[in-house]
Amino acid sequence: MKKKIVLSAVAAVAALTAGTTVASAQQFTWGPKAGMNVSTMSHTKQDAKVSFTAGLFGELRTNDWFAVSAEVLYSRQGVMDKWTQNDITTKYRLKTHYVNVPVLANFYVTDRLALKTGVQAGFNVGAREIEKVGNTTYKRDVGDRFHTAEVAIPVGISYDFGPVVLDARYNFGVSHAMKEGSYRNNVFQLTAGIRF
Repeated sequence: MKKKIVLSAVAAVAALTAGTTVASAQQFTWGPKAGMNVSTMSHTKQDAKVSFTAGLFGELRTNDWFAVSAEVLYSRQGVMDKWTQNDITTKYRLKTHYVNVPVLANFYVTDRLALKTGVQAGFNVGAREIEKVGNTTYKRDVGDRFHTAEVAIPVGISYDFGPVVLDARYNFGVSHAMKEGSYRNNVFQLTAGIRF
């Protein structure tokens, strides 16, 4: 089921970008992007986890000040923690894997600087807990504890350095990430892309 959802999202974005390329070849740009995530989950005291994200973006600029963009991104997220009890140190990591599909409105303040916001659909494709107690490591697949899909609101800024695009955004989790509890994924994201 998860694979079908992810493939449907990828196909939808691909169809959108293909159609806009034909309709407005001079205004449409696309390219790869990659960068880092700093992820947390609301209603926990666990530490932020630093990981990575990568994928493709497409942007249709309709005039000097406005554009619409869509992306398909693989995003590794999660949280981590560490504590000591009875002289035994425990290190805990939650690794989650998402395919995120943000659709953004980009408001160009200058020809190169854009403020952006929109909506993001996220599809969970896996989750694992890794717990190291002393010298012993335990790994558990916990993907069934997560909802297949979630919604976030991205807010950010981007700047074009010629063909290189730097993008900083914060994704505010709107829906619950897990089936139990009110945990939401919140992710700061910093990426660099190449615009074609």
